[in-house]
Amino acid sequence: MPKSMTGYGSSTIRTDHWSINWEIKSVNGKFLDLKWKIPQSMYSSVAGWEKTIRSYAARGRVELFLKIQITDPDRLDLELDASMLEAMLSQLSKMAKKHDHCFTPDYNVFLSMPSLWKNSGTEPDPGFTKDVHDGLVGALDDWDQCRKQEGRALLDDLLARIEILKSIVLELHDVSEEIVKDRFALVQERINQLLEQVQVQVDDSRMLQELAILADKLDVSEELTRLDAHLASIEKVLAHGGEMGRKLDFLLQECFREINTCANKIQKHEIGARTVSFKAELEKCREQVQNLE
Repeated sequence: MPKSMTGYGSSTIRTDHWSINWEIKSVNGKFLDLKWKIPQSMYSSVAGWEKTIRSYAARGRVELFLKIQITDPDRLDLELDASMLEAMLSQLSKMAKKHDHCFTPDYNVFLSMPSLWKNSGTEPDPGFTKDVHDGLVGALDDWDQCRKQEGRALLDDLLARIEILKSIVLELHDVSEEIVKDRFALVQERINQLLEQVQVQVDDSRMLQELAILADKLDVSEELTRLDAHLASIEKVLAHGGEMGRKLDFLLQECFREINTCANKIQKHEIGARTVSFKAELEKCREQVQNLE
């Protein structure tokens, strides 16, 4: 089943000690580009998380948000740098005595100074580490389900458009054959009229050779056969599932090339109108394919 590169997922884990919330948002991208918006203390776990994410996605720009709230004070990995605080208070007290001022420290100021607070250096709680990872997996599952749902919608739309393209190719087969026959007969008639007027003998084999060259220039059967093959390949890729965006994009480019050749070879309204319709549907297909992984 194809997956869209656009999606959203989330998960929340709450215990008596902490609340962990993950959010994942993604949009189109040529490569897998991960953007982390997580607490600074959690960046050491990113390498391991990336391996987990790559088992879900191969392309797209993915933003990951992690919010953590510790509700049990004993679980906070936080410690006051007492030595630093005492040194600061001592220096301030000496400065006050030097200038004959009474010194009364405002501890609220010290509480707001990040430099006085540090990690205690204890090992992270195994339960907390597991819950963070489980929360990520839960958000990834939710995100992946969203991408699959959108992928199904894209698949249905693409298959419907492929049927339209196949019907246009069938029409081109019929119309092009009639146009070549009519053009061949018209040219042959004009050549005969010209020969009668100038009363010149022309080698029949030479004339047939020239007419054959003309007919070959107008013949688009090979291009249409390749179009049939490309459309069949697109259906196989869609049926196979997995990563398919790049493959489909290449096949659609080949379809554009073949239909342009048809339009250039036979510049007739009957062909032109159908090639315009064909390219319009192709463009819609390409827009949809840009969303597929």
